Amino acid sequence: MTGEMQKESKARRGIWIEGDVMYVAGEEFIEKIASALASLTRLRIVGLTFKGDMGIEDLAEKLSQSKANISTHVKRLEEANIVRAIYLPGHRGVKKIAKPTVREIRIILSELAEEVEERIKEVPLPPEEGEEIVKSMGETV
Repeated sequence: MTGEMQKESKARRGIWIEGDVMYVAGEEFIEKIASALASLTRLRIVGLTFKGDMGIEDLAEKLSQSKANISTHVKRLEEANIVRAIYLPGHRGVKKIAKPTVREIRIILSELAEEVEERIKEVPLPPEEGEEIVKSMGETV
């Protein structure tokens, strides 16, 4: 990582866009973007948006899913600012087109160590479900 980028990441937390690159820094912001991309359907939608104007119907057909399902996935990507919707006149009303907002997403991990130490003191992570099951099994034996 360049010295300039290192300085910038220390000064910033959040999600910001420079040109066609999205930068993500900070635990909750990384989680938001990772969560938005944590679906194979949403990843495929993002990939298809780079191929040209694709409406909800086009995406649904291409991915063999319902328009309602695709619309929900596109909305989730919009909320994370990974795609944006534009509306064009269609045969029957308005056609919603999903367009990519950025070409790259860069996640800045270098500041997490310090941030995690502070967060753990404030709010510890909840026990994993598996740990709870093991504990409850031990109590019943």
